[in-house]
Amino acid sequence: MKTEQKISDDVVIEETRRAGQYRRRRIDLWEKWARDGTITEDMYLTAVKFANVFEAAHLRERYAISTASLDRVDGSKGDSDRVSARVVDAREAVVEAMALLGRSMGPVMWDVLGSGLSLRAHVEKQAGVTRVTVHEARGRLIAGLDLLARSWA
Repeated sequence: MKTEQKISDDVVIEETRRAGQYRRRRIDLWEKWARDGTITEDMYLTAVKFANVFEAAHLRERYAISTASLDRVDGSKGDSDRVSARVVDAREAVVEAMALLGRSMGPVMWDVLGSGLSLRAHVEKQAGVTRVTVHEARGRLIAGLDLLARSWA
């Protein structure tokens, strides 16, 4: 069982997997939103699930939405036997989610929930591609969470 102690609005101390060891952790954006009532519990659980699936797919810090790019994201030369079934399943789930989210909500979900960027960093990254404000990105992220919460149930 995890125990947490709040230090500030954005930082908590929590117990690690090893009993008796603690670490300081900055809370995630979606964790803060759930606490503040901005998103529902289902949307929060969806955010956690997406982040976990994204991590299992070994896609962090890579922006390759197309299925062809996801096939070789691990650096292999096409030898798919080396990629575990868990990674393949996770990549398929990410591809499915990105297809559902589309070009509007997909990039913000990828950057913020998947790669762990802030909303502001996502907006800066998108500056050359599309003109998006932080408020628009926030709305797209919330809408994407709502859409995934209803479809990933």
